[in-house]
Amino acid sequence: MFEEIIKNKKGSALVFVMILIANAIIITSSVVFISAIQNRSSGALSLTPEAFQRADSGLEYILQEINHGTPSNVDDLCDSFDNTTKECIINDPACSAYFLDSSDNVLSGSDSVGDIGFAKVVGSATRGSNTIYRSLKATLFQAP
Repeated sequence: MFEEIIKNKKGSALVFVMILIANAIIITSSVVFISAIQNRSSGALSLTPEAFQRADSGLEYILQEINHGTPSNVDDLCDSFDNTTKECIINDPACSAYFLDSSDNVLSGSDSVGDIGFAKVVGSATRGSNTIYRSLKATLFQAP
């Protein structure tokens, strides 16, 4: 009788090993998936300082041009100006600016530099499929 019980349990070790292997595969797959997500997000976060630096340098360029240059129109502050989107490209395609009046209305390229109330500068940084945008907004007018 004891021999019959042992004979019936010979396949149980195989089932037990199969369950252990299945659990190991599930755990390994989960760890690999989580690591891939962490790697992708940390890569995007490393771009933040670069995007911020581009926005900051664009803003400094605008302030320097307004204070020491001779621009008469908003368009004079830009390397290129898109009148459809009202986007001003500054020095680098990864840095663009939008000029607003004191009521937060977006100015066009033909508007006077004296009409600028605020400048919003957007810097971007790209690595692979990750793109990060950082923006700065500065007040450029004197309140009465």
